[in-house]
Amino acid sequence: MKISVVMATYNGEEFIKEQLDSIRLQTRAVDEVIMCDDGSSDNTVAVAKQYITEYSLSDSWKVVVNEKNLGYADNFDKVTSLATGDLIFFADQDDVWNEDKVQVMADIMEEHEDCQVLCTDYVPWFYGENAQEAPKKVLDKMPDNGVLEKVSIAPKSLYIGAIGCCMCVRREFYHDIKKYWFDGWAQDDRMWKLAQCADGCYILHQNLIKHRLHGNNTSTYGKYHTVEKRVKLFEHMLHANEKMRDMLQDRAAQPKEQKIVNKHIDMMKNRISLLRDRKILKSIKLLGYLGFYQNLKSYLVEVYLAIKGK
Repeated sequence: MKISVVMATYNGEEFIKEQLDSIRLQTRAVDEVIMCDDGSSDNTVAVAKQYITEYSLSDSWKVVVNEKNLGYADNFDKVTSLATGDLIFFADQDDVWNEDKVQVMADIMEEHEDCQVLCTDYVPWFYGENAQEAPKKVLDKMPDNGVLEKVSIAPKSLYIGAIGCCMCVRREFYHDIKKYWFDGWAQDDRMWKLAQCADGCYILHQNLIKHRLHGNNTSTYGKYHTVEKRVKLFEHMLHANEKMRDMLQDRAAQPKEQKIVNKHIDMMKNRISLLRDRKILKSIKLLGYLGFYQNLKSYLVEVYLAIKGK
């Protein structure tokens, strides 16, 4: 199977060479590396091009520079669309991969033909004074015990359980789900959700990368403790859930799966109404959806914000 690695770059000159080293030195060589730069103002492009020249990689590695800034999500979608491999690995510009990452993940994809998206655990790597902290609840879900878990649609499985730099996707699946794409939908969230709709989402609980956490990470564990930020997040989640619903309907999925996704859609509409319109009575209705929340704290925070109005 041909292996592609895709990377969306933006002002990453400080760390990118170390990441490129870890990709080049994989025990199973990759066949293609594509970097798509989104208008960096530093030397990211020059560093990447020099790296390709230094190691004589121009036949299989390339850098594409966008004519205008697309934003993180659209840039990643663009670079993924350029890949020609059977398997596509997403890469951040500032991590370091274990030398056997590609070998381990490709072996599983070859052994499990139903696996459309494979995720792994990671080791948090804190860098600098402003490094973000990985929440304990996130770390607890990464036991690094070698277990291969299949993720199926369930009340809480719709919340993303892996990050993009830990994902590998079949190119055929990526193109099959292209019709469900909407502008700004991050690759990792889209792969996670739609792979479940295809009954092909897996997590290998093995740490295969060092994920660098610093003050400039694009993907964050952000805090949504204002009404405005939370409503914007929920509107995005609602749109993603509606795309899941569409895909399940197209595939004539089991009624149970469709019911779970439809209940998520109803829940998100009520959460948005509670916060944006300050319809406090929605908080009573939402008690019937507590099993679909990530945790009870989220419900309590939203009731507080709706009452406070900020």
